[in-house]
Amino acid sequence: MKNFFISYIYRLWDNRVKPIKAIKAIIALSKDNEDTEQVFHVIDALKGSSDRKYFKIFSKSEIGKKILKERIHLVDTLKNKESLSKLPKNTLGYKYYEFIYKENLSPEELIDASEKSKKEFGNRTEDEIFFNIRKRDMHDLWHVATGYGRDALGELSLLAFTYAQEQNRGIGAIALYGYWRVGREFPDFNLRKVIREGYKNGKNATLWSCEDWEELIKLPIDEVREKINSKKPELYFSALNDLGAEPIKFNDDKVLVN
Repeated sequence: MKNFFISYIYRLWDNRVKPIKAIKAIIALSKDNEDTEQVFHVIDALKGSSDRKYFKIFSKSEIGKKILKERIHLVDTLKNKESLSKLPKNTLGYKYYEFIYKENLSPEELIDASEKSKKEFGNRTEDEIFFNIRKRDMHDLWHVATGYGRDALGELSLLAFTYAQEQNRGIGAIALYGYWRVGREFPDFNLRKVIREGYKNGKNATLWSCEDWEELIKLPIDEVREKINSKKPELYFSALNDLGAEPIKFNDDKVLVN
């Protein structure tokens, strides 16, 4: 009984919200928007027990059970540039390949920023850490599946989408911070409605962390979007047009095919 009580108190402490740490990270981020490590600090500081709740949903799903049992690392698939480049050009995997390499990115960039904060997983089990790493590796896949670019508005909209999916208060805080910034810096454009659209689309989609992305990348992107209920972000594309920006194009087609 004593050990149970001690363990319970420790879990409460480990799952606590750390507002001071979050504020410091947000201040640092406001001074340097490229310091992506601060994003992970905010998420860790405010997540509470949300990631554990989400993990339970994942671990009870058929896909989750398979991935945890077989220890399937999504990043191994995403790093295989040669394999992705040989997929049919209408597949999610090939669109991801073009997204990454046209933007001069690599899966390792996001990994490096996240690895620096890996110690902050705290008292998580190996399975929970494995799941959180898998979620991290999905980020750019979600860009392609949603149609959101890596511009600031696209990133904020995807964060709002992700918050709707996971209910992680840290992700919500970053999205809210961005929501405030775009409203202040672009008063002539109603960009906040674009971020709200991201949240709405995230609520309406299937739970993407519980999807089999290793198989989805082999399918035509239109079929994938239908399967996971990825709605076209109409307001986002309209805002890009109003701002004179162009969405990324692949094979002369927009990311989200009409």
